[in-house]
Amino acid sequence: MLKFDVIILGAGAMGSAAFYTLAQMGKKVLLLEQFEIAHSKASTHGESRIFRFAYTNLAYAELAFQCKDMWLKLEKDAKEKLLVTLGGIDFAEDNEDHHNVLAVKNALQALGRNYEELNHNQLTKRYPQFSFSESVKAVYSPDTGVINPTKAIKSMVQCAIKSSATIVDNEIVQEIIPSLDSVKIITSKNQYIADKLIITSGAWTNKLLRYFDLNLPLQVSQEQTVYFRPLRNKNLFTSDKSPVWINYQKDIVYGIPSFDEIAIKVGFHHSGIYLNVDEYQQKPNQEIINNLREYLKKYIPDLAGESFGATTCLYTTTPDHDFIVDLMPNYPNIAIAAGFSGHGFKFAIGIGKALADLIIHNKTDMKIRHLAITRFLT
Repeated sequence: MLKFDVIILGAGAMGSAAFYTLAQMGKKVLLLEQFEIAHSKASTHGESRIFRFAYTNLAYAELAFQCKDMWLKLEKDAKEKLLVTLGGIDFAEDNEDHHNVLAVKNALQALGRNYEELNHNQLTKRYPQFSFSESVKAVYSPDTGVINPTKAIKSMVQCAIKSSATIVDNEIVQEIIPSLDSVKIITSKNQYIADKLIITSGAWTNKLLRYFDLNLPLQVSQEQTVYFRPLRNKNLFTSDKSPVWINYQKDIVYGIPSFDEIAIKVGFHHSGIYLNVDEYQQKPNQEIINNLREYLKKYIPDLAGESFGATTCLYTTTPDHDFIVDLMPNYPNIAIAAGFSGHGFKFAIGIGKALADLIIHNKTDMKIRHLAITRFLT
């Protein structure tokens, strides 16, 4: 039986970040993954995820601010460019959605970050590729950018391995035997024991929590993005001309410029296709692609050209859409991170630090007070 200080279950963004942090602490740590490293079967893969301080909730803006320098440090450690700053706009047209833009402005203001409020005329002049209504309200944040998730996960894992940490992929957990001073993990191939355990298993979280007689209110859904090539005015859709954008409406829509060609990745924040994780087949839904095209015809008509590269991923969503990052009830030697609800990747490097801090020191200076597990244990 192989012995470690800490075992981490799940090598997605959060697990890889905890792995990286614990390795830097000099801990003997094992990262266990049921698939291959940096696979595309879960939530974090592909070329881009949004990084932003522009949040409607100040707590997340503060957490993102803490993470920025940590991403830059990882870049230096890995000698890999991961974060590209492009600037971004958050906008809404209907009066009932304007409060979201105001909340973003207030959060940026409280954080002391630069921003601009833009009206219809200013938006039209700066971003002629968009077709805004007169009622539009927007906030521009120069700090908004893009992180490459596949490169980021590989970078964190490789840096940890250089610090003599251990990674094992393609092993499925078959049993967890917890106690207050150790945790035994039985997989399809081996047995491992550690003083401490971190669970970062995404959509598979509740499958592992059954060993603790615990079930969290997590809903798993299939989401997807698709790239669109412009019909005309291609020069307006290069990564140096097109911002990252989020449109607050009934179905929130976002867009991210591609770095590989002139195209924009577009997606709905929540499509509502809920499923059992065992039913997930990674098959894109043509209806969603059609709905995104109709959206573009209204808001960015020149972009409603050829679609390609439709890709699915999994959201694991809590009822309040806030994450869970905490120690397990009754087990101070076990930490959990779950329910990242489609907006968690930008925080991964900081969540990894929080998990490492909690499991080693029982406290952290990361801004995670609002992410306690106890809110779901009444």
